[in-house]
Formats: sequence, C-alpha cells, structure tokens
Amino acid sequence: MSTHTILVCDNFGQEFLDRLSKFGKVFQSSDIDYSLPLDKVTILVVRSKTKVNKEVIDIMKSLECVITATHGIDHIDLDCLNEHGIKFHNVPAQSYDVAQGVIAYILAHCTNLVEGDRSMKRGEWKKTSLIGCRVTGKTLGLIGCGKIGREVARLGSALGMKVVVSDPCIQDETVTVVSLDELLRTSDFITVNCPLTNSTRDLIGKEEIAKMKDDAFLVNTARGGIINEEALLDAVRSGKVGAALDVLVSKTPFEDELANSLIQNERVIVTPHSIGQSHEAIEEKGEGVIKAIEEHVNAKKRNQK
Repeated sequence: MSTHTILVCDNFGQEFLDRLSKFGKVFQSSDIDYSLPLDKVTILVVRSKTKVNKEVIDIMKSLECVITATHGIDHIDLDCLNEHGIKFHNVPAQSYDVAQGVIAYILAHCTNLVEGDRSMKRGEWKKTSLIGCRVTGKTLGLIGCGKIGREVARLGSALGMKVVVSDPCIQDETVTVVSLDELLRTSDFITVNCPLTNSTRDLIGKEEIAKMKDDAFLVNTARGGIINEEALLDAVRSGKVGAALDVLVSKTPFEDELANSLIQNERVIVTPHSIGQSHEAIEEKGEGVIKAIEEHVNAKKRNQK
C-alpha cells in the first residue's frame, strides 16, 4: 500500500475514487478545500476551474505531483511547480468531444434550432421566419489548430466546408494556413481553439470583429479572455455577428454585468463550459489520470531503490 495523500478537485465518479485508494488516502472536493489536511497532499488532480498558484503550492508542503485533466494549462503556475521540483502531467482527453460541440453550435446556428425551440416554448409558430443556411460550401476558420482544432477541421471537411487555419505553430501541408487577417475577412464561421496566453488575450477585439463578414458566426470553446467580451457584446447587439460561447472571463457570470449581457442576448448561444463533456471523455480522462499517478508512484519507487 502506497502512503500517498491524493486530492481530486473535480468529480470523476466513485469508481475512479475507489481505484485511486490503492495509492493511499483520497480526498475529493469541488475545488481547493482549506478544511482538508492540504499540507499532507502529495498528489493533486485538478481541472480548469482550480487555480494551482503560489498560494496553493506554499500550503501543500508535501506536494510531489500535479495532474490536470484539461487541454489548456493556463490555470497552472508551471514556473512555481518547477521551482519546487513538483512533477506535472497534462491529460487532454476531450479533443473529439469539444470538436463535436463546436460543430453542434454551428449546426444549431444554421438551423435556427435554439430560437425554434425557444419560440415553440413561448407558443409561437415561426416556421416561415426561421430560415437557415447550409454549411456545405461555407468557409470555416480555425484560430489555433492543435488536437481540438484538427478534429474540428476533420468534422468540418466531412460536412463539405472549406477549412482554413491561422496558427503560427502549424507547418502542415494537410491544412490550408492563412494569416489571421485573411481568416477574419473570408470565414463564415470562426472557431477559437488556441490557448490563453499573454499573446492571445484579447486576440479578437473591436478591430478584428470589424474585419469579419456581416453575419459571421464566432465560436469560443477555448478560454474566456481570448475574445474581448465588450467588443463582442457591441457586435452582437449591432447585428454584425452571432456567437456561441462555452467559456467566459468571469467565474461568476450571472453576477457580472458584461458576461450576463452576453448570456441574455438572443444572438449568443451560451453553455456552462460543458460542450465537451461526455461520459466517454470523463472515463478517458479518469484512465489518463490513473495512468499518470501510476507512472509517478512507480518512478518514485525506482528512485528510492
């Protein structure tokens, strides 16, 4: 029996927690719970809502390993982990699921699915006014083409869309790479798939939106802050663009005037960072986390011999 103390700051299910028990004592909470013996925690498992910063690391004096079951890692202070010699593992397991969600947003927009449902619930029969469009032949622009972006590109191509990509890290003949300016000017649908960094914060602002086609549809499933929310709100209010957001800057969006205005706007589809959630993805993440813990535990045993 290992003597590790593991804190899991999310819900992967009881079976997952039971399997972790072979490594030691396991605690589960929705976020960092300061009533727990944090100074004893050796392995910390988180997802994007939990910030692993200097404050947390200083409290967790026994911490050896941090595992995040996410694609993005902007919630992790990697420099601080390195300074303390703490191992880090990233378990990205929702590439297909998030991409599926991106396409679902686009299809919902093109078929007026959301307004069709809302109007029926209001007792309105709007068949003749809810006229959509086909996605075939339209241009899908990807800002960022990592694992998720490539899945979006594959699914978009399967629907007969022309896919273009803006990503400074991509040198790949299998995708059509263009400048961000060209992507903004030519795309009917634009999806944000890049990480949040100092260089991508407010990447899409007032000037960038002005370059877009009228009635372009902008999707963000990556991180809040890549699209400037004030500029986006002005654009949807004016009718320039429509949008779908799975992420917002504020962690309490209903209490934030700007975020709540986006949520309430009928030209915006908003979900609670849930578009990539699936039973399959959660199971895959759990397997990946367990594998990472096993690797850490086994490596520590080898080093102690």
